[in-house]
Amino acid sequence: MGNDKFTAPEPPPMGFASAPPPLGFPQTGYPQPGLSGVWPHSQQPGYSWYPPPQQQGYPPQQGYPPQQEYPPHQGYNPQQGYPPQYYGSTTGYGGPPPPPPSYPSQQTVNMAVNGSWYSRNQKNKPQSYAVGGAALIFLSGGMNIAWSIGFHGTLFYATTKHNFLAWFIGGIIGAVLSCFLANKVAKKHVLIFSSTLVMIGGIVIASTKNNGSASLAGSYLDGIANGLVFAPFMALAGEVSVPYMRGLITASIEQMCLGLGIFVQILYVSTWTSETYPSKNSFSPENMRGVLSAVYGLLALLIGSLLCIESPVIMLAKKNDEQGAIDALRRLQRPYTVTNETFEQLAEHKRYLAHNKDLSMGQSICQAIPTFIRLVFLRGMNVLSLNMFLYLTLGSSYASWYSLEGTWEWLIGFGICRWMGNFIATFSMEWAGRKKPTILGLLVCSVLAFVIAAQYNFYNMWTGIAIMTLFSELFAGIAFTSTSPYLAEAYPLGVKQHFIAFTFVAEMLVFIIIGMIDWGVIAGAEYMYALGGLYAFGFFLVIFCLPETRGTNLREAQDKFSRFFTTSS
Repeated sequence: MGNDKFTAPEPPPMGFASAPPPLGFPQTGYPQPGLSGVWPHSQQPGYSWYPPPQQQGYPPQQGYPPQQEYPPHQGYNPQQGYPPQYYGSTTGYGGPPPPPPSYPSQQTVNMAVNGSWYSRNQKNKPQSYAVGGAALIFLSGGMNIAWSIGFHGTLFYATTKHNFLAWFIGGIIGAVLSCFLANKVAKKHVLIFSSTLVMIGGIVIASTKNNGSASLAGSYLDGIANGLVFAPFMALAGEVSVPYMRGLITASIEQMCLGLGIFVQILYVSTWTSETYPSKNSFSPENMRGVLSAVYGLLALLIGSLLCIESPVIMLAKKNDEQGAIDALRRLQRPYTVTNETFEQLAEHKRYLAHNKDLSMGQSICQAIPTFIRLVFLRGMNVLSLNMFLYLTLGSSYASWYSLEGTWEWLIGFGICRWMGNFIATFSMEWAGRKKPTILGLLVCSVLAFVIAAQYNFYNMWTGIAIMTLFSELFAGIAFTSTSPYLAEAYPLGVKQHFIAFTFVAEMLVFIIIGMIDWGVIAGAEYMYALGGLYAFGFFLVIFCLPETRGTNLREAQDKFSRFFTTSS
């Protein structure tokens, strides 16, 4: 008790009365509490400077040591209940970026898909817009395919087989040129140039009257444009799409737009009332084809100029532009903000690049060849289901050899069935997959082809043949729609655009070979027998050699295609 007179008196409190004193370290601006360096009331039992983290509202921080022994600076009052905010660049400019709060550590990122189909579609709508210009060019291409295989109405000028093969020859020229431009010219510039070709070709056809040379030139220009955009934009569609939307987007811009173009061409040609001897000022179906092509080209030019987004994969591969890739990913989903999913997609693109970087050019080619064989076979059968022989089989039932008038119901039915098959397969692709609709379509088409061939020589059964032809087109549309996403995801990155272009060239060659064969009843029956056999072979090929890639990322899809035999469903 005698030592109480040596106890230092308690200094008066500083600042606000409610402000807690420092824990044990002298701070600038505080009076020094004597030699002990501790405020007297901090020695009281139960006193704690920091409350437990759970009482502050902050989530525990990962990877940092606890900091309870360090008091905050004077005047600092942290806001309770809010997570830390990150500002500044997301790349290495000005310092290292903060890691995303929930950055995935596993090798494969499985995207969480929440909400209805409509909400997912609206969220990913910019991915469709990015390749929408190419869809309009394919729409014009579908019209020209229909015109080339026979749906052209009465022509009042001299034609040769060259007129009907010009579009396919132009497609080969464009596809070969696209191989030299692969990843060297921006896809937006390719789309703008191709849109201009489509528009010019349409104007040439629309502004002339019964001119075979103008029609030939327009077909060449439109074919070159389609060949130019096919490989780069099929690859782009696969690279800008999220895994759960890739099938829908790729099939929508290619097979469904080609089918829609075929239907539009059949629709206006079959319902057009042609004059027996048209005057110089009459508006013909040929002029209508030119007007529609010019409109498609103009719309493709506008959409491509405003909405086309370059591939984030190519940005990372060619320029190592991580900031540009993040910005592209941000603009490919709504809302246009950088989220955790943006970083997940960026990380997956980097893994996809690393996976392909390990492959030399020779290894990439060797891995692509078996895939090329499978896809060329499927795309070739797609051509066999839609060519001059099928048109003449249907036309022989009711059509006059001089005009298509009076048979418009059957012809429109042909176009509707083909497009509806594409439509059904496109919008069921993300829940039914790619493989099952292909198997179903090939099986039904094989049976129908054999039945049509067996009845070909019975002239009183042409009505049944026409009906079966329509159903064959419906299931052919279902069977071959899945080839669009397969093209976008199957080939190794180093040779992807080249092999997509080679596949398109092979498809055009099949069109040309079929177009050079002279049709007849006997030849038609033999053709349908051969077609039924090929469909049956394709049925077993798809079961044992074609993988199911629904919901997989590009790296996983490529790995599945690297094995020739597979029974995955």
